[in-house]
Amino acid sequence: MKTIAICCVGVGLAAGLPFAAADPSTPQLHPVEKACITYEYSGQMQSGTSTRCHRDYAYEAYEINQTTIGMAGFSQSQNTHTITIGETIYSIDLDTNTGTQTVNPMYEGLVNAMANSSAEDMTDAFLNAMGMMPTGEIKTIAGTQCNVYSAQMMGTTCLTDNGLMLEQVFMGNIQRAVSVAIGDGGDDANYTLYQTVPISQGPDLSNGIGGIDLGDLMSQIPQ
Repeated sequence: MKTIAICCVGVGLAAGLPFAAADPSTPQLHPVEKACITYEYSGQMQSGTSTRCHRDYAYEAYEINQTTIGMAGFSQSQNTHTITIGETIYSIDLDTNTGTQTVNPMYEGLVNAMANSSAEDMTDAFLNAMGMMPTGEIKTIAGTQCNVYSAQMMGTTCLTDNGLMLEQVFMGNIQRAVSVAIGDGGDDANYTLYQTVPISQGPDLSNGIGGIDLGDLMSQIPQ
């Protein structure tokens, strides 16, 4: 059974207006042309919801995140809207209506990998790089089947055959899909919100995120 472990940055996803077909010259970064997934978070450290959508085979994507993270009496709310268009990431704070712009260090490697590797090669490379192994368990979440993978340091993740993340469980905290809409790319306004708020230059992500060297991760994909 094939799975394709590709997600938007993160990374995966509201009724929207119809869109024209994807430009054939635009890189295809996901096997699904359009999709939206709404998640709920539960557990001791996190609660709330998020919605992730993409269109044009994930060349354009957004995530609306309304969550609270807390432990030991401390909590922090996140009310953010992240938009990814090609190599550019716009991160918008919805409480202050300001945002930052950064470059996705994985973009070039992902474009090359998608152009030169089979889906099976990319699947194996991503899962191996993250230490994920199949458990053989199949779940149905929000009416959609997914396959469970496990890693000692990352918990479990449930991925559909076409590369959409439906569940992640780590240290008792759960992110689970409650709505899956394949073929729906979401509202056009959610892709253009960055045009309506002040945008400043964001941090350099080329050295990695959360201790993960993104360049090293991409180099493990056959090209």
